Amino acid sequence: MKKINNIELVQVLNSGGTATVYLGIDLFTGHPVAVKELKANMFKSDFVRKKFIEEANQYLYMDHPNIVKLMDFIITDDNHYLVMEYVDGKNLYDYMTTVTGPLPLQNVALLLNEVLSALSYVHERNLIHLDIKPSNIMLSSSNSVKLVDFGISQDDKTTQSEKAMGSPAYMSPEQVEGGKVDFQTDIYSTGIAMFELLTGRLPFHQCESRDELFQAIKLNKMPVLEANNSLDKVHELEMNRIFQKATNKNKKERYASCEAFQLDIVQFI
Repeated sequence: MKKINNIELVQVLNSGGTATVYLGIDLFTGHPVAVKELKANMFKSDFVRKKFIEEANQYLYMDHPNIVKLMDFIITDDNHYLVMEYVDGKNLYDYMTTVTGPLPLQNVALLLNEVLSALSYVHERNLIHLDIKPSNIMLSSSNSVKLVDFGISQDDKTTQSEKAMGSPAYMSPEQVEGGKVDFQTDIYSTGIAMFELLTGRLPFHQCESRDELFQAIKLNKMPVLEANNSLDKVHELEMNRIFQKATNKNKKERYASCEAFQLDIVQFI
């Protein structure tokens, strides 16, 4: 492993997409940190470097208990690094697939309440996350929820989604079509994350190609969300109402804000 300024990189935590995330140790304080390094083969792309720098600038001004804090942004001759708060825990996708299986409604409601609180804060700053999914939501060992990865976020003045960016299964119809994105785009993706956490699968999981998936997102009705245990069965109708409203193909029929989405979620807590 290598050293970046006063940060010693200890091990790889994640190596997907355009960046590698390391566990690092701040040699001044002895505290662990997470270090996001732009992958070497991506460094030459002006577009990717621009998005990486934008991510740093967006993190810089955020101060919310449910958003991972940026501690430093380091530029060297051959790369860029984000030094962030280290969250000792798992992302919700790993937590669901390796620890619990599909989660009870009460647990999902508690988790989404905190995610929506973070998103409301983000939207107040005229930003759209554009990549809400369980793997971008961290659950710490002390059960605090942290939203991560603003790598493809945009401000709300952007006229359309850049290069239809996002994680395909969680993308809204407007993202798929490369159209205008806004706060309702994040609300849609949060609804998809809700479905996955409750059922252990995605709404259009049977699609075999990206094109087939995008057609389903644009044209197919959302499946009925079925409770995964008898305790949740009594709340199934209300659960479906919330899910269907959050993921309506018509943006005007979705929740108007994260606060409105939260209000319904809080009914279960």
